[in-house]
Amino acid sequence: MPQRLSMVVRFQRLYAVMRVHMEQGWRAFFTTLFDLIAPPACAYCQRYLEKRIVFCDECMSRVQPIVSFMVPCTSTFSMTVFAAASYQEPIRSLIVAKRWSNSVASVQLGQLIWEKTYFKYASVDYLVPIPLHWSRQAWRGYNQAQEMAQVLADKRGCSVAPILKRVRRTPFQSSLSAAKRGENLKNAFTLAAGVDPVLFSGKHIVLVDDLMTTGATLREAAKVLRALNPASITAVVAARAR
Repeated sequence: MPQRLSMVVRFQRLYAVMRVHMEQGWRAFFTTLFDLIAPPACAYCQRYLEKRIVFCDECMSRVQPIVSFMVPCTSTFSMTVFAAASYQEPIRSLIVAKRWSNSVASVQLGQLIWEKTYFKYASVDYLVPIPLHWSRQAWRGYNQAQEMAQVLADKRGCSVAPILKRVRRTPFQSSLSAAKRGENLKNAFTLAAGVDPVLFSGKHIVLVDDLMTTGATLREAAKVLRALNPASITAVVAARAR
């Protein structure tokens, strides 16, 4: 069952949202203020920390690194997927936090991708978050993939391009067998209205999502993006379940 958000987590959420929109001078002021109101704490065990990082050393030691993975998209194209860790605690708790609209967890997942993957060295012009169906996003209040992409864009100095649209509200992948997940997502994505293919032709595109299980979601999204004739398509996720 979802845990009640602590006051610390509530302040962390507010800080994470405001920080994106602050100028440098105000950012330093509010960082100091938030440290006084809500001292830095581990996102998993809630132990107080000396600086604002995602996990304490003990919890971070439980984050299991995982190698990159090739997802076959067509008979002639496979996509490399980089993941920060395997899908287990403590990172699992940040991923499932979207169920009760804890958007600060998405910001923390973006931070972990930056720290734990090859992303900072990869070729990238545009970050493309995996979209939610409009009804699901309205219910949740945000798209966790877009929140993560914004963190990575700020750190890398590239652009977030929400150019994919989810046109079918599909059942949750976790509720389906591996054999049915690919079929569930067929024709679920299309390019958003008004996308100019010229802007993306010859560019390096990186898909962003929180979790990869079978790779079906990333595969179907990459197939749509191939129509833009980019130089490359890769993907980054916070965790991988296989």
